[in-house]
Amino acid sequence: MPMERGACVDCGALVGGTNHKPEHGFTAIQTVSDRTQTGHVLGSPPPRGAVVVSDRDLPPAVFLLIRLLTHLALLLGAAQSPQALVNIIKPPVRDPREFLQQHIQRDLEQLTRTLGKGTDETIHVVHLVLCGLLREQHHLPGYAPLNFDANLSTKEMRNRWEKCMEMIILRELAHLDKTLLAVNARISRDERVSSDPVARIVFGDPAAFLPHLPRNSVVHSSKMWSCRRKVTVEHLWHLVEQKNGKETMPILWKFLQKEAELRWVKFLPEILALQKSLVKRFQNVPEAEYQSIRDFISSHTSDGLKQLFHDRISVFLSTWNQLRRSLDTNGEIKLPKDYCSTDLDLDTNFEVILPRRQGLGLCSTALVSYLIALHNEIISTMEKFSEENNSYSVDASEITDLHVISYEVERDLTPLILSNCQYKVEQGAERVQEFQLEKIQRQLASRFLQGKPRLSLRGIPTLVYRRDRNYEDLFVDIRNKMPQDPLPNTAISAISGQLQSYTDACEALHVTEVTLGFLSTAGEDPNMDLALYIQDKLRMSEQTEQVLKALHHCQLRHATALWQLLSAHKSEQLLRLRKEPFGEISDEYKADLSPENTNLLSKFLNQISLDAFLLELHEMMTLKLNNPRTQGDFKPDWSLRDTLVSYMETKDDYALPEMESQFPEQIPLSNCVSVWKLAAQLKRDRQMK
Repeated sequence: MPMERGACVDCGALVGGTNHKPEHGFTAIQTVSDRTQTGHVLGSPPPRGAVVVSDRDLPPAVFLLIRLLTHLALLLGAAQSPQALVNIIKPPVRDPREFLQQHIQRDLEQLTRTLGKGTDETIHVVHLVLCGLLREQHHLPGYAPLNFDANLSTKEMRNRWEKCMEMIILRELAHLDKTLLAVNARISRDERVSSDPVARIVFGDPAAFLPHLPRNSVVHSSKMWSCRRKVTVEHLWHLVEQKNGKETMPILWKFLQKEAELRWVKFLPEILALQKSLVKRFQNVPEAEYQSIRDFISSHTSDGLKQLFHDRISVFLSTWNQLRRSLDTNGEIKLPKDYCSTDLDLDTNFEVILPRRQGLGLCSTALVSYLIALHNEIISTMEKFSEENNSYSVDASEITDLHVISYEVERDLTPLILSNCQYKVEQGAERVQEFQLEKIQRQLASRFLQGKPRLSLRGIPTLVYRRDRNYEDLFVDIRNKMPQDPLPNTAISAISGQLQSYTDACEALHVTEVTLGFLSTAGEDPNMDLALYIQDKLRMSEQTEQVLKALHHCQLRHATALWQLLSAHKSEQLLRLRKEPFGEISDEYKADLSPENTNLLSKFLNQISLDAFLLELHEMMTLKLNNPRTQGDFKPDWSLRDTLVSYMETKDDYALPEMESQFPEQIPLSNCVSVWKLAAQLKRDRQMK
């Protein structure tokens, strides 16, 4: 329950509470939606040596074996029904067989590191697990007979299937070393490998088939040529799982469970520094003018700044690419569909790195939120199971390198593990590798975790474009200070005619938005010429003559109506340039019109004032559908006619009386963007005649 109060950064509503008592209306989420996607959604195989990140509540070896067996089953399906498999893989690939073979190769490499075995022995393990799965499995303790829906259509059913698979696989792994010794001995006696001297050297006694070798030589022995197992973090986690480490060594267990992602937390201060510099640069601008990240980096004239942004952005991109799948399934911030489907690079849309609360900028905000949650999860485990509780909190705005969990795997973690690794040799038996797990846990906690604070989201960098302001509240403040009137048709025609270029439209809208901010605070004489107010009161004399000339048609009492006109006019100019004016409006409202509805709409548009219709519909979409605070209140299956009429009725001036009686009732709100674009194109066609 909450212990402090705050304000929502999107809508300003009071959230949280005090003394475990939430504010009115601040309630816990009762249900968590299932964000699991159907099909194969892992994308391209990870590069060689990449660390596996388990997004399931499964031990590492079990997770990898299930993934490997799934890929093998898909490969079998590729041979039997290639087209069906093509439809499963997202995003689509040219050669499904080659794609799956690459995944299988990576799965085997990762499983080899986790088990601490050689490649041959790892393949033996896969065969042993397959043998275990082929046996009768009707009597798993605690589970009913394994009668699963073949589609595993619910999350609960998938989780239950995974737990059953976990029990079967763990039973095969319980005495793995002894089983492998027996397997190797059986292979060495198999006459079918007698023609392979390498196999006989590895699994048998070379002197048995090479009689000329010196007797009693320690060199000519298979033990002499066996490789020492490589110590890896993945293998250590597997050992901790086998020894019930979740109960006996909870700090070490949690650290190893999250280690593949935790290693990226050290970049949090650098990512926050990047976000702060971007917020400082772009706060309250109309919008960022760069198409790609590369364009932004290249725009700097200073080589030092270019290198600084290149380095920081590269860190951001690397961290995102490693964590994007976890962000999609486990992140606290729900990202729109497909935002996490592909890796990012310097040619990615620039908006991705801007920390915002909507659109592509959610990616940047979600990444920082996830890194903070990772850090806090480990620190909470440390506090829970250690005797000391000296944790303190640091706001996101104050985070430095000293505050975050930071280590290098090869430089810091691997030496710590190796220093606590011992070998025990018994006559006639294999050399046994032993780890002092409790000592590793103690040293790991003291070196990397002790003294680290909890991190707070307070002060997290957030970029707000001027277009993201809550203009509804702004307009209310202005109307409370001075009356507002609609623009005369003559003024609308004159302003639209004088601002023909997209650049002029953007500049005029920028000046108007600045003016609205001042008027909402101080007010002014409503009859004052708008252009004179800008030049004399605001001292903004650097505007182009064309823009000032257009604004001379307005007084301050037309300020809100001018914003309505210019924002729609800018979108018309974008459409003329074949660009998308509604990029941040949800796809739910961008459905195409049916041929029948297109004909009905065209008849309606030919009978009304296109200017008024375009202005009112554009304003509703901008203020309601592009606003996180209100977007969820408008259902795509609602009638567009009823929705727009209800919106206009809340205003002082009812601009389209024919809307209620003549607009096609069957056109839903989901078509609103297509409707506006069709009306804008019709207006342009009329102007061209």
